Amino acid sequence: MSFPLIRMRNLAAFTLLAIVCAACDRPQATPTPPPPAAPAAAPSGFTNFETGGNVKALALDGPHLWMGLPNGLIRYDTRTADSHEIITAGQTHSGLMSNGIYMLHVDGRGDTWVGTYGGGLMRFADQRWTAYTPYGFGSPVTYGAAWQPVAAGAGIGDLWVYDLAVDHNNTYWIATWKGATRYDGTTFRTFTEKDGLIDKWVYAIAVDRDNVVWFGTEGGLTRHDPITRQWTSWTHADGLGLAVPAPAPPTPSASDGDASGHHGGQSKSNMGPNPNYILDIAIDENNVKWIGTWGAGLSRFDSSAPTGRQWTTFSKADGLGGHFIHVLKFDPQGRLWIGSEGGVTIYENGRWTTYTTANGLLDNNVFSLVFGENGTAWIGTWRGLSKFDPPPAAG
Repeated sequence: MSFPLIRMRNLAAFTLLAIVCAACDRPQATPTPPPPAAPAAAPSGFTNFETGGNVKALALDGPHLWMGLPNGLIRYDTRTADSHEIITAGQTHSGLMSNGIYMLHVDGRGDTWVGTYGGGLMRFADQRWTAYTPYGFGSPVTYGAAWQPVAAGAGIGDLWVYDLAVDHNNTYWIATWKGATRYDGTTFRTFTEKDGLIDKWVYAIAVDRDNVVWFGTEGGLTRHDPITRQWTSWTHADGLGLAVPAPAPPTPSASDGDASGHHGGQSKSNMGPNPNYILDIAIDENNVKWIGTWGAGLSRFDSSAPTGRQWTTFSKADGLGGHFIHVLKFDPQGRLWIGSEGGVTIYENGRWTTYTTANGLLDNNVFSLVFGENGTAWIGTWRGLSKFDPPPAAG
C-alpha cells in the first residue's frame, strides 16, 4: 500500500525539481526514472511513501526520519502518517545552501550533518544551521562574488560532500570531490593524492575497530592509520571488484569547480561499470570490510587473511540483486543489507535474500538505508521511501 508523504500541492514542485536536478546527480544505474507502475501487492511487510524524488540519504534522530533528495530535505515524524517538514535552499529561514543532498548523519550529540551537492557540509544543531565550506564556515552564509578560498586548515576540501564518519577520538572525516577532510572540532586538514589517497574523488569513509580510517574513492580503496600515518591502497589488480569492460576515459570539462555548479574537471555522468569506483563501505563485527562498487559487485576484504586470500567478490550469480552497490548497512541483528539497482538484498550466514517491486518495494533502485530501534528498515529508492518490517534473523 502507498501513502502520499508529500501533499499534492508540494509534490508537483518536488517532481519538477527532481527532473531539473537529475543532471547534477552522480551516475545512476538507471539514468532516467522508470515509468510509474501499478501498485504492487505487499505481502512482505512493505509500506510505501511517494516523495516525487530520489531518496539519496536517510538518517534517524529519535522518531524523526531525515530524507535527502536531489531537491531538498524532508524531516518526517514517523509516529504519524503524514507529519513532515520540507526544507529547501530557497527558504530564507533554513540556512541550507544547496538542494542536492547526498549524505545525512546524526552524531552522538544529536547534531544532524548534511552533505550537499555544491553547498558544502551543513550542521543542524539547536535549531540553527552552520555551513562548512572551502571558504570557511559560519551561520548564516551566502554565496557571493567576494567569496575566496580560505587558508589551509580553515575549511573543508570541496563544496561537494558525499560521506562523513566519526572516529574513536570524535574526529570527523568528510568525503569530498577534492579529497578527504579531517575536522577535529577546531581545525581542518584535507588529504589528497599527494598525502597517500589513491584518488581525490572520495565517496565513502568508514572507521574500523582499531580506529583505522578506510576511504572508498573512484580509483580504489585506501587505508589510513592515523597513529603510524601509513597509507595503503588496493585496486582491481589486487582483487577489488568484478572484471568488467574497461571504462571510457573521462571527458575534460571547462571548469575545475566553482560555486556556480560546474565541477571537477571531469565528466561524471553515464560512466560504465568500474571495479575501482567505490560507492560505500561497511565493516562487520569481525573487522572485515565490505565494499560496494559501481557496476562490479560486492567485494569482501579481510586484511587479516593470508595474502592472496584476502579478497572475495560476489555477483548476481551468488545472490546479489544487482552489481551497482549504492549502500551497505548492518542491521541490529548483524545482517548485511545491500542496496543496488536490483532491489535490496539481505546477506545472512551465507544466504542471500532479495526484495524487489515484486515483493512490494516501491522501486528497484535503492540508494539509502537506516534501521529503527524496533528493527524496521527504512529504504530510500528512486521514487520515494519504503518502510519494511523484515522477518526475524535466523537462529
